[in-house]
Amino acid sequence: MKTIEFPNATDFEESVLGACLSFGGTMDEVIDILNAECFYTEANQMIWKALTELYRSNDPIDILSVKRKLEKENNLDKAGGVVRLVELTSRIASASNIEYHARIIVEQYLRRELIKVSNEAVKSALDDTNDVFDTFSKSIAEIESLLNGVIKYEAKQIGKVHQKNLEESRHVAKNKIASGVPTGYRNLDNFINGWQKTDLIILAGRPAMGKSVCALSFVLNPALRDNIPTALFSLEMSNEQLVGRAESNLSLMDSSRIIKKQLTEAEIDLMEQRCQILNTAPIYIDDSPNLTLLDLKGKARKLVKEKGVQMIVIDYLQLMSADSKKNMSREQEVSQISRGLKALAKELKIPIIALSQLNRLVENRTDKRPNLADLRESGSIEQDADMVMFCYRPDYYDIPQYEMGGETLPSEGLMVLIVAKHRAGSLGELRFGFNGDLTKLENYDTFISNKRESQRSQQPAIRPNPNIDPSPSTGDIPF
Repeated sequence: MKTIEFPNATDFEESVLGACLSFGGTMDEVIDILNAECFYTEANQMIWKALTELYRSNDPIDILSVKRKLEKENNLDKAGGVVRLVELTSRIASASNIEYHARIIVEQYLRRELIKVSNEAVKSALDDTNDVFDTFSKSIAEIESLLNGVIKYEAKQIGKVHQKNLEESRHVAKNKIASGVPTGYRNLDNFINGWQKTDLIILAGRPAMGKSVCALSFVLNPALRDNIPTALFSLEMSNEQLVGRAESNLSLMDSSRIIKKQLTEAEIDLMEQRCQILNTAPIYIDDSPNLTLLDLKGKARKLVKEKGVQMIVIDYLQLMSADSKKNMSREQEVSQISRGLKALAKELKIPIIALSQLNRLVENRTDKRPNLADLRESGSIEQDADMVMFCYRPDYYDIPQYEMGGETLPSEGLMVLIVAKHRAGSLGELRFGFNGDLTKLENYDTFISNKRESQRSQQPAIRPNPNIDPSPSTGDIPF
């Protein structure tokens, strides 16, 4: 019977080991990428362990040092002896590609471990006495643990970070651009300078406050205006409903008629013309129901790696599930999700915007403006977030006017974004125009201008009464 060989990269393993033996300084480049388990053969694992222990103790790294280390642990013969160590170094001319080789070793290690976990899952699933949910939870936890074991963060010398900050600041100043992903709204970009990398932004509100409209706008704007790839995970609405809202946004046609397929052929032709940009837009929508944190992590990593996605929006957080619900309260589950989202934003170096529901306490107050205490199910949402913003529409509560920045604004169509937490900036309120029919969020001045233009176009033409002569003394025309 033919023996099946597991995935491996022993040639790359020998290349990395030989480079480290020949050029001890190269350990700096791979020490945080590899561990002994990543190597396929036991001999290679022993040599790597010896190299690692010498490196950790600041001892010289060369053939003699590694030989002595292996001898002390009675592993020299198992590792192939001195002859093997010499052979490893004799093939190496330089260490220029050592990091690339190390990452190939890690990939093959993950393949091997994934096969092992999958085989165990198959055995457990075939046994009717095992709880299938326990089998599933155990398998995904083991896979996640494997991935976490090879994704590592390193301490960086402050000077390097300082120089990088200077370089990025000069680039932003020279090109007069936002430092983060642009929102597409002047007042919001001026306030936060775009959605910042590694930030977790919570966008919260009661039902019907326009959270999903904001979410769609935040996804559309950078993709359509700046060709920045974005992604939206919707646990509430289907792909068709979301695209229908996007079509309404661009075509200026009623979203409910688009979604219900009630357009005339002429309107369909017009919508096709106005929405051509959607055919090539770098926007990715996932409407998977019952999305778990582990599912999201895997899909997000793939989108960032393969599609270059620079921002992710999740609609909404409370509909997600933790990786394991066993013996967990809902508050603990939501806490795990919020911590996981923040960790994912840091890992992928992108902003993640997560929509969140508020509890019902808002409805019982005279002042309907939400605050941080209204966040539903977990205080850790506030703790984990870099920014918390609330959607608030005063006209929903039949409030005729709203005071903001010393001005009295009419509430009809007014959307207020309340920045209640901002780890890297100030707090405040920002005004927007909310067009429910078109599921569109607009710059406030544009919204007011469009509203006035619409009112003028709907006003009937004014003609003088032919039976009454205008007054020659005043020039006024009575109607």
